[in-house]
Amino acid sequence: MSQTTTTRPAPYHHGDLRQEAHQQALEIVREHGDTAISLRALAKQLGVSAPALYRHFIDRESLLAELAVTGFEALRERLLAIDSSNPRQALIDIGLVYVSFAQDEPNLYRLMFGGRVLPRGIHPRLDAAGKGAFQVLEDTIARAQHVGYLKPMPLTLMTAAAWSLVHGLSQLTIDGHLPVAEAEPQLAEGVLTLLLDGSRNSAQQ
Repeated sequence: MSQTTTTRPAPYHHGDLRQEAHQQALEIVREHGDTAISLRALAKQLGVSAPALYRHFIDRESLLAELAVTGFEALRERLLAIDSSNPRQALIDIGLVYVSFAQDEPNLYRLMFGGRVLPRGIHPRLDAAGKGAFQVLEDTIARAQHVGYLKPMPLTLMTAAAWSLVHGLSQLTIDGHLPVAEAEPQLAEGVLTLLLDGSRNSAQQ
């Protein structure tokens, strides 16, 4: 009498599930926006159980926060690549990079600055990443003031004004409220120039 041997299926090894889930979710956000993100649906797409995915991301918001971190890190890299030798041009280029990033990553940009979805103080890594991008602008303004290009007004005030301006331009751009794409860089540079020239130290003019 022959014996029948029952072979159990080998356990499924998914590899780096956290990274794969992160990349898949990033693609979903880029195409459909953050409202399309569901951990259960994402787990199904990746061929794993929902509990397996929850071991890496405790909830939907924690995954969205990590995606926003990716966005801020990418933005910071672009900002750090700017030539800072000419303070005026560096500040204009920072504004242009912000607008360009928003155009390239509109849905990710909305997630990064969507305080309703990801309020400050809850995700420390996200707060640190946002501060890292902000720091590049602040440091550039500080250098411009140090060499006497900008008026010696409070650094936090000048940085907030510049940040508000470039964020507003970026948001208006991706929401379609600015002219055709070909004219946007010139428009953005013109608006930034108005801010800089109005804040310029008269001794440098």
